[in-house]
Amino acid sequence: MGLRAISKEESYIYYIDRYKATVIMEVLNRQVSFQVNFSIEINPLGMKSIDLEPLPKTLDYPVLPITKSLKQYITELSNEGKLP
Repeated sequence: MGLRAISKEESYIYYIDRYKATVIMEVLNRQVSFQVNFSIEINPLGMKSIDLEPLPKTLDYPVLPITKSLKQYITELSNEGKLP
């Protein structure tokens, strides 16, 4: 799994960062790519919450495992400081 062309959107709320990216992943032995929008919100205690917009309906795979692994991957990128 990977995220390409990550761009940060301007936001007036300082504790919410919004991003757009292209997801590239392998599903059932074939490579799939699709656009995703997500946000990272930091609450007053410093905990991060990641929200994804609904994934495309064209995916031929259950979205819950994809959503879970995508949130985990975004959390890792954020913790490592690799997001713009």
